[in-house]
Amino acid sequence: MLRASVDKNGRLTSLSCICLYLALIFSASVTFAQSEQTKAIKVDVIYPNSSKQSETLTLTGTVEAKQNAFLAPLVSGLVADIYVEIGDKIKKGQALLQLDTRLIELEVQEAQANLSANEINVAEAKRLYDEVLALSKKQVVAQTLIAERRAFVANLQAQVARARAVLERQQEVLRRHRLVAPFNGVIAQRNVDVGEWVSQQSSLLNVVSEQNLRLSFSVPQQYFNRFNTQETVALTVLPNTPNALAISASLSRLVPVTDSVSRTFTAQADLPQNIQGVSELSVGMSAQVELDLPNSSAQYIELPRSAIKQHPDGGSSVFVVDNNKAKRIITDYSMLANGNVSVQSTQTKLAYIVTGIELLSDGTPVIPNTIRQTR
Repeated sequence: MLRASVDKNGRLTSLSCICLYLALIFSASVTFAQSEQTKAIKVDVIYPNSSKQSETLTLTGTVEAKQNAFLAPLVSGLVADIYVEIGDKIKKGQALLQLDTRLIELEVQEAQANLSANEINVAEAKRLYDEVLALSKKQVVAQTLIAERRAFVANLQAQVARARAVLERQQEVLRRHRLVAPFNGVIAQRNVDVGEWVSQQSSLLNVVSEQNLRLSFSVPQQYFNRFNTQETVALTVLPNTPNALAISASLSRLVPVTDSVSRTFTAQADLPQNIQGVSELSVGMSAQVELDLPNSSAQYIELPRSAIKQHPDGGSSVFVVDNNKAKRIITDYSMLANGNVSVQSTQTKLAYIVTGIELLSDGTPVIPNTIRQTR
């Protein structure tokens, strides 16, 4: 124990003051070190194993129809009759809706009458032309008259052709007053009623085909190159219905445009027809997709899901222990079938933190509490 000496006047000597000062500094240092030690966070860490095996990516997709049409009328008009309702199954060419045709019917009748009149005029002109031809054999008709009659017949024939074209045009307009089904399917929406005035910009009916289905799903952007360089990517579709059978398919198309919000790109798989399981799917249903990712030379490590820290911007990172401090490593990850995650890395000798991630930041003091080795 340190004792301070005093002089005869009761004051501390210089040596005693120095010793007391040093003692106070040492005591403060010990207290500060203990305080810093108490700020460290106890964490569990693991030393993962690396793997070059292909991954299985599980995603959720939506069943879509390749033929999904919003029908509009070919001409403007007043809706006179509607022949279908929501849910009706229809055949290609079936009448769905009829516009009022009274005015166009009158125009068709007028065009027919005009054609008939022109055809009569042509017949009469030909008769007169034939007469002058017969008289010309007796050389009692001038050649100019014959030429005039020939030209007159040709002119009337041109008028007949024009009248026939006008009639065909009016008949086509009349046909366009009726909306017909472009393919076999079902009526998904009806946005019109009898008595409404509609135009070519009006969406009247939504027809969806029940055949030629496909599954559309979003894939994280980090996998784009691995999909884009592979000719065939196998996948399994698992419908989200009780006792549903798995459906084997392959990636049919890749949309090389990434969504700037979700950071994903769209992929589609055509569903095979006339096989068991596909008939249980309908447009709009969800289904799980399991994809066998193309092999890559990159190495991956498997970590528990708790090792991942999500960022507000959609990114992610993991933490390793470096000199008793947490060190952040920015990385992407993918979910594995066993609930763990796969992270691209070759650094298996690092201690990866798997608990307390939400409390950590780069440089946070940590105390590795439990060492667990993954299999």
